[in-house]
Amino acid sequence: MLCSHCHNKEATHGVDGEDGLPPLCDDCFARLGEAAGYFGSDAGLFVSFMQPETSEGVCPACGTALSDYARTGLLGCAECYEAFREQLRPAVRRIHGRTVHTGKHPCGDGKMYELLDERKRLRGELERAVREKRMKDAERINRDIRDISRMLYRDDYGGEG
Repeated sequence: MLCSHCHNKEATHGVDGEDGLPPLCDDCFARLGEAAGYFGSDAGLFVSFMQPETSEGVCPACGTALSDYARTGLLGCAECYEAFREQLRPAVRRIHGRTVHTGKHPCGDGKMYELLDERKRLRGELERAVREKRMKDAERINRDIRDISRMLYRDDYGGEG
């Protein structure tokens, strides 16, 4: 029986329905492992959801073809993400809604972090002003730092909790 993944080699795993795995050769089993058991030999819904736009290309690091990804929804190594970057972009957009990581800000939709960055920047500017003996600027900067600190400690930065 041929491997249900690559269709090239003789299947040695899952031949007798063991562990609910589809028939896989040693190479495909090493790459897919237990993940293949979650989808069985019919990974239709998952694979169709992850289907890339094109089916050309091979990862230079591990040799995984883009058609392998299209069939299983699994990549072979970390380098595959770079090798198939453009082909994966539509699938990532469908799954996550965007292709750029914007990070997580637990409070205030990032406003608190903006204020913290601004305060840090102002402290550096204050040091320069004092070093250069620009006392009027130093007073203004110090006032701005105090205002930002008050907002932060009173939770008055427009954030949520």
